[in-house]
Amino acid sequence: MSLLAMLIFTILGRTHCSSLLKIMVPAYIYPSPGNTAWQTLTTQAAQFPYRLVTIINPNNGPGTSAISDYQNAIQAFKNAQGLSLGYVPTTYGNRAYANVISDVDKYYSFYPNISGIFFDEANSNNGSQGYYQNLYRYVKSKSSCSLVVNNPGTATLESYLIYNGSRVTDVICVFEGNNTAQRALTWTQASWTNKYDRSNFLAVAYNISSGVYQSVMDHAYQQNTGWVYVTDDGGNNPYDNIPPYFADQVAYAKCLEACLRWVTNYCWVNCNSSSL
Repeated sequence: MSLLAMLIFTILGRTHCSSLLKIMVPAYIYPSPGNTAWQTLTTQAAQFPYRLVTIINPNNGPGTSAISDYQNAIQAFKNAQGLSLGYVPTTYGNRAYANVISDVDKYYSFYPNISGIFFDEANSNNGSQGYYQNLYRYVKSKSSCSLVVNNPGTATLESYLIYNGSRVTDVICVFEGNNTAQRALTWTQASWTNKYDRSNFLAVAYNISSGVYQSVMDHAYQQNTGWVYVTDDGGNNPYDNIPPYFADQVAYAKCLEACLRWVTNYCWVNCNSSSL
């Protein structure tokens, strides 16, 4: 950080700082021994302690039995101070509740070092708040420290964060997409999100080139998003590898976290050439 940025930071005071930026990676990559993607993730977790999260997906969910390669990868990632979540589809609130909690049970049985659950295909339309709130409470009954993430992948209702005065999830993925027609650089948060800390919101962008990923991260940060992931991967599964710029993405997140929301225009410029 430059001396000028440090001076601005000191004068305005730490009370105006946003939450630390974090990275959440859909790591739908089989963690075979020596897999370079998982090695990179684990190495970067040690550089970004407790702020790098992976989502594991053995078989569109936990599968029918534990897989030792996943157990080993989760343990190594945890040892490096990273957190792992288990992927569970919910079919937009239409999947049978018993089947969803069965998947949750399997993750906590097969992979005791799991740190929470990522509920994919989350409904963003009115009507499923109670369904997701019950899932949230069920996961929290496994461990109160579990992280619960719901992924509608788009703007949603406030009642999918707080419903009848209680939590529905810890984090909502409010954007998941590519940069077709500049989507990753132009999407906007619903106005209600401004009432909440950025730590409640995740943005994921794929098929993003190395020359654009910082701008995508900038935009997500400006949209009050505290969790982010950007990759150049694409195709049917844009999460079957990590981008070659992943280590730089972590370094850039460290830079953005130090910027105050109301001096962001200064920070966006200087994070490109300065490091903390």
